[in-house]
Amino acid sequence: DVFAEAACLITNCSASLIGMMEEETQTVLSCVGLELDFVPRQSTICQHTLMGNEVLVIEDTLLDDRSRFNDLMMQANVRFYAGVPLIDEDGIALGTICVFDFVPKKMNEKQIISLEKIAKNLSKILISKKKSTYAEYFAETFHLTNNIICVLDEDFHIKETNPSFDTLFAYK
Repeated sequence: DVFAEAACLITNCSASLIGMMEEETQTVLSCVGLELDFVPRQSTICQHTLMGNEVLVIEDTLLDDRSRFNDLMMQANVRFYAGVPLIDEDGIALGTICVFDFVPKKMNEKQIISLEKIAKNLSKILISKKKSTYAEYFAETFHLTNNIICVLDEDFHIKETNPSFDTLFAYK
């Protein structure tokens, strides 16, 4: 919640969330000031942030077509929204960090830049976790598969082999 809390402090907003967008839902990873776990994708303002791939600020949600007909925003009495996409190294938006408030407001340039910096650092952490998960999956697969695998260095010398390779070729 440290990133969501920092976003609230920087923007002087009452609520913030970090969410990962999926096909049908937005999964809330962290939330401050609201109680949310999952939100149907069509009910999120964050989907508009992702489509624009840049900071989205809605100073008054009742005056903006993207939000004034949104039941979730109206039920929660949200009147201000600002969101920044969380983008991976391939330029794909994974989710958002966004702030909300219950009164219309404006953000200054310094606040917007700070929110973008939080998003950039949060993206780096998410990318690192994703790479770590892939590495763990590969390591597990490497040792459990019945397929033979050997890793070669740039001079084509065997660097590492898996158990199936070792058994078949009596390598180790």
